[in-house]
Amino acid sequence: LTRLIKPMGIKISVLASGLPVGGDLEYADEVTLGRAFEGRRTVE
Repeated sequence: LTRLIKPMGIKISVLASGLPVGGDLEYADEVTLGRAFEGRRTVE
């Protein structure tokens, strides 16, 4: 997926720990969301 999107100039990132895979953002608290976004990393 990354190889297909990269030429389009779209950045993909992975959230840091704190959010389970498939977890619903609606049920996450602000602190957990904040930490997940602060620690995210770009997929190369």
